[in-house]
Amino acid sequence: MDTDIRDNVKVAMKERCFTQSSIATKAHMSPATFSMILGKKRKLDANELYALCEAMEISPTELRDRYKPQNRKEEGLCKQ
Repeated sequence: MDTDIRDNVKVAMKERCFTQSSIATKAHMSPATFSMILGKKRKLDANELYALCEAMEISPTELRDRYKPQNRKEEGLCKQ
C-alpha cells in the first residue's frame, strides 16, 4: 500500500518542528484548510503541495522519499 503524501507532510512537520499554523501561513492557506488536508477530509492539490514544500524548505522529492513514516529519523524530532 502506498503512503498518502499527507502522511509525509505530517512527519516532515514534526521532524522539522513546524506547527500547522506556521506552515499554513507560509503556504498562504487558512489553518482550517490545512487541517482538513492533513485530516484527509480534503484533497491536496499539486499547487498546494508545492506551496507546503516551499514553506517547509524541502523539495517534493525529499518529501516523498525521506519523510515516509517508515523512514522517520528519531534524531530529528523536536524535544518538547
